[in-house]
Amino acid sequence: MALVKREDIALFSQLFKTLDHNMYVLLKESRIPNDLHCNDSCYDYLPENALKNLIQILGSRTTPDQFGLLVWSVCHDVYIPRLLEKLTHSSSLKAALDECCVLLQQSATGSKVYTQQRGGKWWLVRDKPFNHDLSFQYAELFSVIFIHELLLTLTSGKWSASELALQSHDADIFRSFKPLINTQLYTARSVMAVAIPEEMMLSPIHLSSRASFSDSTTDPIKADSFVAVFKLAIRPYLSMGKLSIKWASDILGINVRTLQRRLEKEGAIYSDIIEEMVLEQIIDLICNTDLSLTSIASKMGYTDSAHFTRAFKRQMQMTPSQYRKLNRSK
Repeated sequence: MALVKREDIALFSQLFKTLDHNMYVLLKESRIPNDLHCNDSCYDYLPENALKNLIQILGSRTTPDQFGLLVWSVCHDVYIPRLLEKLTHSSSLKAALDECCVLLQQSATGSKVYTQQRGGKWWLVRDKPFNHDLSFQYAELFSVIFIHELLLTLTSGKWSASELALQSHDADIFRSFKPLINTQLYTARSVMAVAIPEEMMLSPIHLSSRASFSDSTTDPIKADSFVAVFKLAIRPYLSMGKLSIKWASDILGINVRTLQRRLEKEGAIYSDIIEEMVLEQIIDLICNTDLSLTSIASKMGYTDSAHFTRAFKRQMQMTPSQYRKLNRSK
């Protein structure tokens, strides 16, 4: 199960503002929590399936030209500058790209990005499991546009796209991105990859002066088991009321039986995990915020305060107000 940094999904969800639709409706359709842009939301990651849904909705509601322009604008104006601000290695284009690959892997776990020398050429490779869904083609186009703009920026416009390998079987949508009109495209390949001349790959580059971003470095995703990854992925949805395993499987893009089997393999039961995580979040809100108990109940998806109090007392053998008073007296 792959994860994506919440800040990255929040960035690309801003593209919904360009569509003539209610943004919250589009977020719901993408299986993205409505509190995505709230500063007090207590999660850092979302399942990659949410980003896949977002990209597919953008693609389905725009023409290929419009989609390419939207993705290009956010990559060129925001995402790539933010990525380059974190770079420390500029001894060569390869050194900078290798560091970019590490940073990208820390932000999203669903694909591998790396440099590779093959067939007498250097390539920047995106390696991701292929599927025939239209969403995969849109996601691959997004990656092509991102890598294209990244290489142009790092080489100060000296690089040009001469050869591009695609996992998709149809190249038409990719030719809608005008910089690829004269590019040799290879379809149905095992990975997506762009060619880079060796002399350019090994030559030094100049990174313009950058502000310090020491407070925004991307931490690696700390999850060494399926249960740990599952908890990170499902945390954003805990406040949506009763989260059935069918709903969770739909959000995560995993078959119900597969989800159950993966959890059981590590000795975990879905309902127990959800109940434990909801309780942990409620306790954190009770102890570490000044939110009223009514607000906490609403935030965690309870229909009324009485239901919230009964559920909490059943688990903790005291009411939420008693627990808060006891905690604050210590």
